[in-house]
Amino acid sequence: MIKILLVLLFSFNLQAECFQVETKIIFDSKPVLAKETLCSLVDSEKMLFYVSKTCSSQQCEILKRTPAPLKINGYYQNLGSPGFKLCEALGGVPQIYEFKKKGKDWESTDRCMFGKSDFVEISFLSLRWKNFISTK
Repeated sequence: MIKILLVLLFSFNLQAECFQVETKIIFDSKPVLAKETLCSLVDSEKMLFYVSKTCSSQQCEILKRTPAPLKINGYYQNLGSPGFKLCEALGGVPQIYEFKKKGKDWESTDRCMFGKSDFVEISFLSLRWKNFISTK
């Protein structure tokens, strides 16, 4: 029953708006700049999350995946970000991510990359998976 509610919550209550941004990540200690499409999702609780265009339409693999029990050793330890640990446990690559909308200042968040172009904000993953994480 809980799984059905979570699928409904994350499949039907999201409204997406997409726009072009300039992006910056640090790779090998150097900034990498690019232009890409970024989408903002607003859920039924009016929480804002950033995702790739494919994830905004629920077409990326990570959002098609039904949350299930997930064991993450050291999830609550002081060293390392729990969100980054979750991202890695799900097969993604965590990144600190900056983006700039035209005429605006740089904004910063973190994201979990899946493949070359699919990503979701780590806070979105954390919200979706938090009830399924165990350390034992």
